[in-house]
Amino acid sequence: MNTRVDRHFIIAAYYFPPLGMAGTARPLAMANYLAEQGFEVSVLTVKPIAYPVHDQTQRKSLHPNVRVYRAGSSDPDRLAKMIPFLKPLIKLRRRSGRRSASSLIFPDSKVGFVKPATALLKTLIRADKQNILITTSPPVSIHQLGLNAAGQGTIRWIADFRDIWGSLSLEDQSDAFRAKAESYLTDITDAANLITATSPLTIDYLQTEINAAADYHFLPNGYDESDFATPVAEHNQYLGLYGTLNHLIGIEKLFDWISVLRKSTPSLNESVRHIGYLDLPNLDDLLARYGMQNDFMSIGYLPHHESIQAVRCHAANIIMLSDELDTSYIIPSKLFELLRAEPPLLAILPPGNAARLLLEEYSFSDVFVIDSAAELGDALNRLRSQSSTQKRAGVARFERRQELSALLNRLEELL
Repeated sequence: MNTRVDRHFIIAAYYFPPLGMAGTARPLAMANYLAEQGFEVSVLTVKPIAYPVHDQTQRKSLHPNVRVYRAGSSDPDRLAKMIPFLKPLIKLRRRSGRRSASSLIFPDSKVGFVKPATALLKTLIRADKQNILITTSPPVSIHQLGLNAAGQGTIRWIADFRDIWGSLSLEDQSDAFRAKAESYLTDITDAANLITATSPLTIDYLQTEINAAADYHFLPNGYDESDFATPVAEHNQYLGLYGTLNHLIGIEKLFDWISVLRKSTPSLNESVRHIGYLDLPNLDDLLARYGMQNDFMSIGYLPHHESIQAVRCHAANIIMLSDELDTSYIIPSKLFELLRAEPPLLAILPPGNAARLLLEEYSFSDVFVIDSAAELGDALNRLRSQSSTQKRAGVARFERRQELSALLNRLEELL
């Protein structure tokens, strides 16, 4: 059996601190935990790119024994960083052509990172150690590094999926693109020693539609207990939204329900506070349509630890996803931090969604699964007569150290 000093983990992640937002937290947590356990850890990521949010506090939290290596790229975000006048064009592409643009470049727009990263990866492989490569997507093109390295005697490969492909399923793509994508996923699941995913429904899809014979492991995003060590200084009466606010959230439903409730209950005065990156061009129109201009505020992206403290102060937090898009397999990355936070959680999630199924399975206290304006009103009435300052029972199962410890145990069985 290999010992810790005989193993070298290489984590290939396009998104990594100092970039902010949820996508960087997972590879950062992996790198820190593995280094704490005494493994040699290298991170392979991209050189600076044009990106809307940076979080220097996340970079400062990186374990000192983790080595970070950066490769160049010809993808649009890297080019926009090197050639500033391209940045407005890249921003316009994001706003106006998400789906159509994504189908023009296979497997995605970050494929320009693959060749430089593969060249750098070859220099990181240690002949004297068992090298364990973890490629974490999105972008799904990152798994090409694993395909390029697969078959080398000193490499074992974990393909980690935060999404099946992009933020939505493949169903809205053309038949030709979908067939090509399924072939690519088959190659990945054939070659990888282990497939990890943030959602059981992602695993179900890969097992049922792509490769039933591969080895799979559910690895939720989880939360870090150390983020909650500081006591909450004060409380407020806001309903909190935490994380990126974009078209996947379906915020119009919440505004509509609040509008309906106010007609029957004029004294209803709940206000919504958003903490995170705002990427919803029609927000002002929605606020005007439902009379929410004075009852919604977005304070933008906060450094990680500040955002945790902020959501712990709310009267309740909301987690929601659109039911007009196929969000069935998505478990929002912030779910577990919201479960660990003390305030009640209002879950507005489509039936059959992976996050909703998890909440229904565990029956956490102070979690309200809501399907109508009337149910929202009932939950708000209950909130007025109760408050929660205790950690929820059962949530510790999703602490990241426990999840990553379970992953190491699984690796011992496979490697």
